[in-house]
Amino acid sequence: MSQASPPRTAAIMQPTYLPYLGYFQLMAASDVFVFLDDVQFARRSWQSRNRILTAQGELMLTVPVRKHDRDTPIHAIRIDDGQPWRDKHLAAMRHAYGKRPFFVEGFAFVSEQLAREPDGALADLTCGMAQTAAERIGINTQFVRASGLAATGVRSEHLLAICRAVEATEYVSPTGSADYMEEDGVFAAAGLPVRFKACALSEYPQGRPEFTPYMGFVDALMNVGWDGLKALVAA
Repeated sequence: MSQASPPRTAAIMQPTYLPYLGYFQLMAASDVFVFLDDVQFARRSWQSRNRILTAQGELMLTVPVRKHDRDTPIHAIRIDDGQPWRDKHLAAMRHAYGKRPFFVEGFAFVSEQLAREPDGALADLTCGMAQTAAERIGINTQFVRASGLAATGVRSEHLLAICRAVEATEYVSPTGSADYMEEDGVFAAAGLPVRFKACALSEYPQGRPEFTPYMGFVDALMNVGWDGLKALVAA
């Protein structure tokens, strides 16, 4: 008699530039993490930008992309290196975090990652950076890109098709998706359990009187280092 396959939890998120800590917590809660790079790219979204914290407050850093059709999927979006955005992002981080305790190791990591994909695909940059950071803090999930799965459907049907493609027995999702997923009812009808995970965002030293949450992960990296980042994700 053959043994049943072990449980396999999947999480699915759009690729994000400098994702916040909750993104990594979702990775850590999954056995397979799928970068949802086969849906339409949205300008002015976290897909190509995120925030760091400066002495003057929050600063948005954006990766410029080439012109594209409105319905172009994320994986087909190309970076526009006709402007020196990489140097500007590094200069902004140096100015913001140059005096923070773990600036040297944090800046070395970001510099290495921003050397990726000159005039290449946005998803190669964002997925590569997020995956490398996750591996650095000991997240051992399997990483997959949705664009390689040929999953069909839209909204919840597409998420279910992805879960089927990666042979998931459970889907873990941010709590913010609960309303539309319950409205769709697709997972319940298919009998695939869904667990909604709330992000636990613990405070950490930022060198300021008041804590500012939801910054890109490099904010924590520059302030508490890789070990501190690992502890925050595990919280």
